[in-house]
Amino acid sequence: MTRPRLSPFTWGHANQGGQHDWPFLMALDQGFFADEGIDLSIRVVPGGDALATAMGRGEIDLGRMGTPPFLQAVGNGSFPDGRIVASSVIGNLDHFLLVVRPEITDLAQLRGCTVGVLSKGSCDGHLMRMLLTRAGLDPDRDVRYHELWSRYETLDGLAGGELSAQLMVEPLVAQGEAAGVLRVVDAASIAEPHFQWGLLVARAAFVEQQPDLLRRLLRAYLRGVRHCQAHPEALRALLLKQAPAYDPAVLDLAFTRTLPVWNTDGAIDLGGLRRAVEVMMEIGSLAAPLDADALVDLRGLGIG
Repeated sequence: MTRPRLSPFTWGHANQGGQHDWPFLMALDQGFFADEGIDLSIRVVPGGDALATAMGRGEIDLGRMGTPPFLQAVGNGSFPDGRIVASSVIGNLDHFLLVVRPEITDLAQLRGCTVGVLSKGSCDGHLMRMLLTRAGLDPDRDVRYHELWSRYETLDGLAGGELSAQLMVEPLVAQGEAAGVLRVVDAASIAEPHFQWGLLVARAAFVEQQPDLLRRLLRAYLRGVRHCQAHPEALRALLLKQAPAYDPAVLDLAFTRTLPVWNTDGAIDLGGLRRAVEVMMEIGSLAAPLDADALVDLRGLGIG
């Protein structure tokens, strides 16, 4: 039987690499998007702030980014019709790890150093400020920021001594530990344990005008999530096919830290989202408060 012609669709990502990509890789490999009649392609727009701006211009209907750049884009008017349609697998800050060069034993040693961020307007740009403040540092005066953009998912800056600290996700953290170029300080959740971080977001017009397509996209994505979690051996094989240089033992360590605590149903932690708004206000990243609940539309998940 001939499969019906697939409809092309582009999903925007704020960066490339890391565990947040695994469900998409798996869903594409297993044909889950094709099962929903979708020919999916990924467009990477480095930086959550840049992706939000592109979505605000109507260039992309559905995106994956973090809460801080999304909230800031809604607040500053660059993505005024943004809606949260689901949580990504990395729903909270347990997945975002502050790492430093091995010789740094106290965060006070970061004074005068350079820290790496995807961009100042991305998640790590905002959350690094939060963590530096918690450590007693002035995030505006005590460190320099180096925006990494397309070099974000590499160990080059830490390995070469150009950077002293960075916020990272797996499997890059496990790779860096194995290479001896970084030390894990703690998860960002040490500062904010109740914080909705990873988001799938859409333009309000897309949610209203194409609800069935949104449902099918989210259904395929969540199938990818659950397949990764249920079949880590298949995930390992897929990642090794994509990047043969990976050490299987490093991947297994990354899986141990991530897969058991993934968000597998896409539901949003509304309390954690409200707290995210408060934190953004506290660190000066939002000029005025936002109604967090009004930004959430979970009809694509069959909720509400």
